[in-house]
Amino acid sequence: MTKEYKIEATDSALVKEAAVDYGISRDEMAGLLGVSEKTYYNMMQKNHLDAERSDRFHFIQQILTSGEEAFGSKANLSKWLKTPQSTLDGYTPLNMMATITGANRVLHVLGRIKHGITS
Repeated sequence: MTKEYKIEATDSALVKEAAVDYGISRDEMAGLLGVSEKTYYNMMQKNHLDAERSDRFHFIQQILTSGEEAFGSKANLSKWLKTPQSTLDGYTPLNMMATITGANRVLHVLGRIKHGITS
């Protein structure tokens, strides 16, 4: 029998903490999780996210951790996330992170920044 991989539920307090730490509004975090602001509000009233939202949040956390390493602080990363970037076709990283494809591009750009490749 094949073992099935399951995503562990994410504590909603971690999502709230990340939003505060990185200056991400409720509306922005809702977009990152792929839900409406009302659904986000309802999700935050529960103790844990469902599997799909947990999976997305783990990926967002990976990006935030990578960004903090690249920029040296949460404050510097927060500023970068909300600033349009030429390497992202003029979009803000936060806007790009609302889709998996965009989030992968942001992660790629952060990897380049961490390694000193600016263009």
